[in-house]
Amino acid sequence: MPQREASASDTEPPGTSGKAGGAVTNGEALASLGYIDCIQYCLEQRGETCPKARLMGVSGEVFRVCYDRNDPAGGPHVVLHNPLRAVCAALGYECQVVYSRELGQALKALRKDLAAQGHAILHTRADWVVVQADADHPRSLLVRLPSGQFDHWPESRLEQAWIEEPGLLELGLEGYYYLLLGKKEREPDEREAAMGALRRGVRMLLRKSRIDGCAAGLAAYRELLDSLSRKHRDGAQQALTLRKYATWNAQALLYLRDSRRAAAQYLMMLQSHFDDETNEHLRKAAASYQKVTELLGEVPPVDAAGLAFAEGKPGVDQRKAARSLTASRRVAARRVRRAAQAEDEAQLEIRRALEAAEKRDRDAV
Repeated sequence: MPQREASASDTEPPGTSGKAGGAVTNGEALASLGYIDCIQYCLEQRGETCPKARLMGVSGEVFRVCYDRNDPAGGPHVVLHNPLRAVCAALGYECQVVYSRELGQALKALRKDLAAQGHAILHTRADWVVVQADADHPRSLLVRLPSGQFDHWPESRLEQAWIEEPGLLELGLEGYYYLLLGKKEREPDEREAAMGALRRGVRMLLRKSRIDGCAAGLAAYRELLDSLSRKHRDGAQQALTLRKYATWNAQALLYLRDSRRAAAQYLMMLQSHFDDETNEHLRKAAASYQKVTELLGEVPPVDAAGLAFAEGKPGVDQRKAARSLTASRRVAARRVRRAAQAEDEAQLEIRRALEAAEKRDRDAV
């Protein structure tokens, strides 16, 4: 039988982690992972419009950075806590994660919940999607992709696409999962939610332990910088390093840049909840994140020849492509070094903002 977990909470259990698979999309001019677009759509169906930067802020996405030198494309898909639970808790909604060990049980439970609640978020091989009952095609499901497009899927297609995984954005048993957005339990305390998001952000940025093989927070910048700066005399090792750089440059860089752009926007959104002293630190943190965004935007893209070389395609001038990628890595290393310094400045200002806000709260008692 399906197993239902407790309603959303804002806690971060030790060791909680999950693979946040799916493509990076570029809705609302901010690149994000598919589950953010899915929860945004579900909230809109409840009549609640939330800017993507706000959702990325309260979920923790704007402060998350992970990097694994052995899997440079995998960092964006490693989470330190469940971002969907964090969104629901911050906005005052219940949520349930439904688990079934067998696919047939999962489909049966999903049909029942869609009839009662309308929408569910689940993880497919292509991306995160929202599924709902299809009134015009009773034997199909209406599937919304993060791009905003809708498609009619027969259950057989969902059976093929649904990922069997150990938890939905968190540790769990191997099986099939989906998330239901429940009713709104309370009107959130916006200031309290902001304080919670900022505290979580500091913890994420200062994290020392690795997660799923990735360095996290500011340590991820250090590992990334080491990868970009390392030189290899061995030709085969250099080629492997260049291929990894091209892989990172293709999507992980885009997500890192735009999550920092969202961080700057989110911090500016918070100013109506705090006093002048706190807001001064938030403005400085936002300016630092804008600097990070600009620096990462100056990392040169990999051209078609470089990508072809990285993918091992024939007919490529390997020496020319290798020289181009090596030069790009040097530029990238300089930009990332400065971006890491700016991100460190941002977290210091966030800590000062928290200290100022907490002092005000103590003085008000």
